[in-house]
Amino acid sequence: MTGQRLEPLALPLPAELIDHLAERVAEILAERRQVPDDGWLRGADAIARYIDAPRSRVYALASCTPPRIPVHRDGSALIARKSELDDWLRNGGGRRP
Repeated sequence: MTGQRLEPLALPLPAELIDHLAERVAEILAERRQVPDDGWLRGADAIARYIDAPRSRVYALASCTPPRIPVHRDGSALIARKSELDDWLRNGGGRRP
């Protein structure tokens, strides 16, 4: 089997199915555009991307008492306001715990 090339698979799809899929994709994209940016970042991954740092750094800064990064908790999830993170970054960000 090594070295063998697989031929592309082509499946005939009814035009009605393609139309239905296209309509559904358009609906989903329209819904996503309607969700306003409320200024909150949800989850350590989103916060880490926003401040351009590893997720482990976000957790390390958030686990200090008091936290060395302006985060809040929604249950066990970290959330943060972009405006608070912007101010925090302007003022030098966090020092390593």
